[in-house]
Amino acid sequence: MSILVQREFVVAPADRVEFERQSREGLWPAFLHFGAQMVGYGTWAFGGTSDVVVTHTTYTDMTHWAATRQGPGTYYQDAAMRAEIEPFFQIYGKRGEVIGSSVAHLFEVDDAVSRPRPVARQAGQPVVDAPPTFGRGSVISERTLSVPRADRVEFRRLSTEVIWPWLESQGGRVVGLGHDLMGSSEEVTTWFAFRSLADWQRLNRPSLIGAPADVVSAFAMRGAMVSQQRGRLLTVGTDFGTKV
Repeated sequence: MSILVQREFVVAPADRVEFERQSREGLWPAFLHFGAQMVGYGTWAFGGTSDVVVTHTTYTDMTHWAATRQGPGTYYQDAAMRAEIEPFFQIYGKRGEVIGSSVAHLFEVDDAVSRPRPVARQAGQPVVDAPPTFGRGSVISERTLSVPRADRVEFRRLSTEVIWPWLESQGGRVVGLGHDLMGSSEEVTTWFAFRSLADWQRLNRPSLIGAPADVVSAFAMRGAMVSQQRGRLLTVGTDFGTKV
């Protein structure tokens, strides 16, 4: 399983445009050379504090994550890799100066059903593709759900075989499924992208918009497995990635 690091940065409102530019033109393209994909950037629209900006970046494992750390990371010590990323580093090298503080959450991701494909790339190998995105103003729904272990396989099946394919047929996009390595072992977290808040709201009510009976049933069956849930909505604040 790969990992996803969700990091919240305290960046003054006056510095956020420049922070995003340095990230979009510098850091995130450099990370593609490292084989790591930044799959979601923005601010919390609902469910989270508004005084932070948030990134979601995927790595193959913790060794891969450590290699990308600016300064001590092995990618920065490798002369060939450093030469590859030098044009990008000139853009983002001082990005940290506008960051007041940050806090990170670490998730393990189910690679069989999640879309990011991080690779522990070496210099000279093909560069990882930029991840898909709906672009600035779209939303990513994060749901953390308490699901008993006995129901976990069926929860995953209903999600991946019925619910998510229908949501994608309606214009949504799967990001991933995982669990917080610092959280409860009974919880799973899903990330799903929508083109707008209106689409997110509309597609959460399949029975009201004429969805097929098997989809409505799958939503109900999956919902019955969940004892507790909480959610957040991220407003995407960048056009980094491949527009879809």
